[in-house]
Amino acid sequence: MSIEPGVLLLYSDPEPFLSLEKLLENQSVPTVRVSSCQQARTLLAQSGTPRIVLTDTTLDDGTRRGALRLAGEAPLPRAVIVVNRWYDIRLYLAALDQEAFDFIAPPFRASDVGWVLRRAQLYLAQKDQSGSKAAAAAD
Repeated sequence: MSIEPGVLLLYSDPEPFLSLEKLLENQSVPTVRVSSCQQARTLLAQSGTPRIVLTDTTLDDGTRRGALRLAGEAPLPRAVIVVNRWYDIRLYLAALDQEAFDFIAPPFRASDVGWVLRRAQLYLAQKDQSGSKAAAAAD
């Protein structure tokens, strides 16, 4: 199974996402943007949508916890990366404890963001491979 290209951007407040979205555009990374957990729920239930999710800490209808919960309920594994306006070690640790894949904050550099996205793709490929092995063993 291949990892769908691109990222799902989940945010309602444009800061700091506008600079991140521009960076992704400059790197030719396809993006799909939604502004609510409800919209994300619909997309995450579908195949063919990006499996890497960049979410804000606060949304119009929820928080990063809601986004993480939605990703956990999705039919395919998702890598959720929490985006904040600044580095906050407590928030970082809380996000990781809640099953976030990673946590990023400005300034966004192409090399750093690219590294995080590549790691997320590898993580998803490993999850797919372990899921395939488990399914084969069950047969």
